[in-house]
Amino acid sequence: MIIYCRRWLRHALRLYDVFIFLITHAYKLVTSVVAPPFCAACKTFLSEREPLCDTCFSNIKPVVSKTIPITDSVDLTVFASAAYRDPLQILILAKNYGNITAATQLGELIWQLTDIRHLEFDYLVPIPLHWMRYAKRGYNQTEEIAEVISARSGKPLVSLLKRIKKTVFQARLTHDERAENAKEAFVLKVKDKDLFKDKTIVLVDDVMTSGATLRAAARQIRLLKPKRIIAVVACRVV
Repeated sequence: MIIYCRRWLRHALRLYDVFIFLITHAYKLVTSVVAPPFCAACKTFLSEREPLCDTCFSNIKPVVSKTIPITDSVDLTVFASAAYRDPLQILILAKNYGNITAATQLGELIWQLTDIRHLEFDYLVPIPLHWMRYAKRGYNQTEEIAEVISARSGKPLVSLLKRIKKTVFQARLTHDERAENAKEAFVLKVKDKDLFKDKTIVLVDDVMTSGATLRAAARQIRLLKPKRIIAVVACRVV
């Protein structure tokens, strides 16, 4: 009886493997017909589902990490996948048209092109939208980016910040105006602060201009007494 049950179990597992194989390939076939892979920048159809074609990918201008001051004695290191220009600029601006897929593609590029995949950290914290802007857009591009990094790294995404100030788009302002615009824009929304004490926290945003938004967010995160705060963005102005 035991031998029979073992044989039956092995047979069932083989059938399960075949079933999963067929479902997986059927899904790939259907998606390739209904939603074929294409380059997010030039719209060229691709043989594999990648964010960009080889030509557009080669046009990405890498940038080194940048350090910005949070206080007189504490700095924030910001990792960026590229400079804020095409082809990644196209993906950044796609949020204005409700293109959530572009946010997913930015998350993949951040994972591929920055050192975040090599760093040890505990939590990912996306920069939040003001509720009015979220209601108008329907999603937060930065949160979608962070979801991809969370899936790739296995690290949890937590919403520790609330934006209480409806800021103007930073790109429209001067350097001094950006700092004032982001000032006191965030507050913490944490029940158990001890969970984040002595932890490494990664702030996630889509684009950095002057760094004022990240600086304002990091100052709030510092109230949790983390071990370290770092930031990662898809693009930054150079």
